[in-house]
Amino acid sequence: MAGHISPDMFPAKFSFDAAAPPDCTNDYVVFGLAATGSTGTGGHANLVAFNNLYSDPVNGGGLCDAPNGPGLTVLFAYNITTAGTGRIRTSPVLSLDGKKIAFVESIPGPPGSAVFHVLTWTAGEGTIAVPAAPNMTSLTFSPSAFDTASSPWVDYGTDTAYVGSDKGFVYQITGVFKGTPTLSGSPWPVSAGTLHLTGPVLDSFLGLLMVGSANGNLYQINTATGAVSTLVVGGGFGSGILGAPIVDITNGTTFVVSANDGTSAVLVEVDTVSNTVLTKGRIGQGASGGTSVPLYEPAPSNNYYNDPSTGVIRLCGTGAADTTPWQFAFGFTGRIMHSTPSFSQQLLTSTAARCTGWTEFFNPNIGTTLGTDFFFFGLTQGCTGPGTAGGCVARITNTNTTAVTATVKGGTSAIIVDNYSTASQASSIYFTAENLQTAYKFTQSGLN
Repeated sequence: MAGHISPDMFPAKFSFDAAAPPDCTNDYVVFGLAATGSTGTGGHANLVAFNNLYSDPVNGGGLCDAPNGPGLTVLFAYNITTAGTGRIRTSPVLSLDGKKIAFVESIPGPPGSAVFHVLTWTAGEGTIAVPAAPNMTSLTFSPSAFDTASSPWVDYGTDTAYVGSDKGFVYQITGVFKGTPTLSGSPWPVSAGTLHLTGPVLDSFLGLLMVGSANGNLYQINTATGAVSTLVVGGGFGSGILGAPIVDITNGTTFVVSANDGTSAVLVEVDTVSNTVLTKGRIGQGASGGTSVPLYEPAPSNNYYNDPSTGVIRLCGTGAADTTPWQFAFGFTGRIMHSTPSFSQQLLTSTAARCTGWTEFFNPNIGTTLGTDFFFFGLTQGCTGPGTAGGCVARITNTNTTAVTATVKGGTSAIIVDNYSTASQASSIYFTAENLQTAYKFTQSGLN
């Protein structure tokens, strides 16, 4: 595949049920790519999906390998570019039945623009070498600014999407999968600063949309009125919020990360209703020393979802006085995060290595009778072992905080997980190399 994706851009996996029996034909992973397709015929594939996922192309023996299936297969490959150098810069989103894909085409300027597409795919259309033209509806939501960081958030209950632009506007789009995508009028779009935004995240119970900005602010938007509340999280050089907020609708809290609040890098827990700080945890020097250090979203543990006071939230930060990557874990009393980490450990000695955000997945069928809580993330360089100077994918667990790594040159995009099936090759993770045209699948256990 041509192109690359960013450290915080996720593939999308169907089906959504980790407990469902793995299906070689119907389960698929789709990757959006920041490759310029060029309009018309030809060009690069920039929306590609694979099925027969549960296979081992090297050794065979997977659930979807012969005699049960043909092994890994290209399900479809499209060139979605509609204008000039349009490309996909953010994560795609699937409909609940998996038959449609919503995504943003970002068209560089000046002045640039952004188009919201909903594509209906057909199995067998296109190849990576010769992509097909897609069947899709298109809506230009931002006519004067592109979108490099704000993945759309879809509220399936109302069939409504929210997405931001690089000029700080947040848009509401109705009729996403069940109708015709349409821009909402006043009070939309809502202004949330003037710089590029993270993906917005909706607390559907409260009707509040939370979105971070490159200016270091967390914005709360009332979806009924358009009213905006602003919380200053970061300040100074490199202080932007880069990872989408983690919104806990059960406990009414939101978590965001900034590499610099004027003193250090921070993980901040916010009361979603009031948009005020509950706790601030310091996670190393970050960008406060004058070196850019992008930091992304944390991942709560499985126990957190059962009861925050029994769990932790984990993420990457840096050393206290340098930019080496460190891992941190913070515990809770009730819903309130502790300000002091319960655990921290250096991951690498390289001051140039950077982390992606973290992905958590609990697999009850791996490890002890209690299962294993996995945390996956990528590192851009400095990993140990032969041939890994360019980066790696890393895995830690609730029982072993020492990172297990596997080579991925240039580091990884954001990471998704499929199932906890015991079938061969059916408990895996998926991502692309951050700077290479390669899609990856590794097993959850052992990163094989």
